[in-house]
Amino acid sequence: MKYSILFLLSFFIFSCDDPSLEDPNSGIDEVIEPVQDLRQLSSIQVAFNTPTNITRDINFIYNELDLLSSIMETGNLNQSTTANYSNGNKLENLIIEEGVMPAVNVDVVYGNDDSVQAISTVELSFIDMAGVTHHKTLYIDAQNRFNRVVTTETDLTGVTTQVEELRLEYSQNFNVLRIEEIANDGFTITGYSDFTYNFNNNPFTDMNDIIRLFMFDEFVPYSRYLPATRLDYDLSTGTAILERSIDYQYVLDTEGYPVSRELSVTEGMMTSLYFEFFNYRS
Repeated sequence: MKYSILFLLSFFIFSCDDPSLEDPNSGIDEVIEPVQDLRQLSSIQVAFNTPTNITRDINFIYNELDLLSSIMETGNLNQSTTANYSNGNKLENLIIEEGVMPAVNVDVVYGNDDSVQAISTVELSFIDMAGVTHHKTLYIDAQNRFNRVVTTETDLTGVTTQVEELRLEYSQNFNVLRIEEIANDGFTITGYSDFTYNFNNNPFTDMNDIIRLFMFDEFVPYSRYLPATRLDYDLSTGTAILERSIDYQYVLDTEGYPVSRELSVTEGMMTSLYFEFFNYRS
């Protein structure tokens, strides 16, 4: 359940309730004060097959404004991520370090829609070790949700190729019902994921949208609730073929936040179990 940086970059998708994205001029002169009564994660542990076989230990560190400033992960992968913000609470970049590999600097740029005085796109980019530029454009709908993601790569000769396009469909209560994979022609659906939900309070809600969804896409943090089921289908042959199914079972605390969840992941004839444990700041 842990992926490399490049894999994460190819999959981060999210809905957006970050207040800093609502006004392109927000925070220019504003003094940001710490926000009270947040429900923020302090750590997550992930186990494979049995609850005691911990393979990932993720710890979250916050600054004096209660903004997530760094993420430290140990286990199968040793990785640290530093988040840098503007004075107005906007994420400016992420610096990801993994072992002896050169640090990856992910730049974040916001595009404004002056007609409605709001941010209409978020663009993320970085250059890999081979000199290839990876770029994502995330489009924001009228309800301040990311509903389209376009991924491109530009090689050393300057040729840009579209790698992926995703489109998100939401329910009225802001849960993602379907994610569609779109071919380069702009309309052919090559695959999709369907989700169902039961009530729970999303433990990622009070984390910066870009961070939580860029770094933790496999937890499906971009809906109002975390999912009850997920079905991934391939449509490349013209017929929908189920590639993977995930069933999520939750243990909730008295406020409805997950304390743990068990994932039963089936691909083909093989089923694997994962266990995730959520710990919160006091």
